[in-house]
Amino acid sequence: MDARHILIVDGDASTRSDLGREVARLGYRVTGAATAEAASSLLCRASRADLVLIDTDLPDGDGRDLVAALRRRGVMLPMILLSDAAGEDDIVAGLDAGADDYLVRPLRIREFAARIRAQFRITVGCDEDDMRVGVLTYRPATRTAFHPFLSQPVRLTEKEAALLGRLCRAEGRPVSRTTLLREVWGYSPSVSSHTVETHIYRLRRKIEGSPGTPPIVLSDEGGYRLSTGEPAPATAHPALSPSATWLPSRRRTLLLTLVGATN
Repeated sequence: MDARHILIVDGDASTRSDLGREVARLGYRVTGAATAEAASSLLCRASRADLVLIDTDLPDGDGRDLVAALRRRGVMLPMILLSDAAGEDDIVAGLDAGADDYLVRPLRIREFAARIRAQFRITVGCDEDDMRVGVLTYRPATRTAFHPFLSQPVRLTEKEAALLGRLCRAEGRPVSRTTLLREVWGYSPSVSSHTVETHIYRLRRKIEGSPGTPPIVLSDEGGYRLSTGEPAPATAHPALSPSATWLPSRRRTLLLTLVGATN
């Protein structure tokens, strides 16, 4: 297997060279770019990097802006920001821009190497082929989802990706809440938790997006399934917001009664 390819984006030639040598010692192939414009150009080519290290202080802009711009263009490979700024606000801004990790200089090489390995572990064992159910396409290697009603791919968290992947493998058949708890979280079936409902709600918000988007994640038979574009069976979830499934049974019964009375 070819060595992973890492792109280092840093405006300081000496820093870029020193970091490049450390990355090469770790067994990775290295390419360098001095500006955000040069990095964008490299990432547009057919041969793309497997991971990008981006300094926050670039000659032609803020590294966080580069991350955000690449995400908007649908570039979903792992990105790690490197910075001298260690404040919580700086770290949060970097992660909110779309970075997968944020490291503060001076770098501790063993930790730095472990952080890179952690990003690559996300794709190890994943089915590289796209998974398609109905209008939805899910790409395990980059933890992204897409369908015609979205303007760009949506990046998922690790648990959201595991949840969607399990639903995709069911190919439109219902997967029970108990099964999801056991296979995605490793919980005992007897554990009382709203974890699945919470993550389903967040997943719906991400992949269904605007009000005009048709339902994709459906409640069905004590669990959930993905829409295949076919009419939903009679047992499909009622016309309630996703958060309604969180309600305690007594309040949920009352809410369902009120909804039925107004229909």
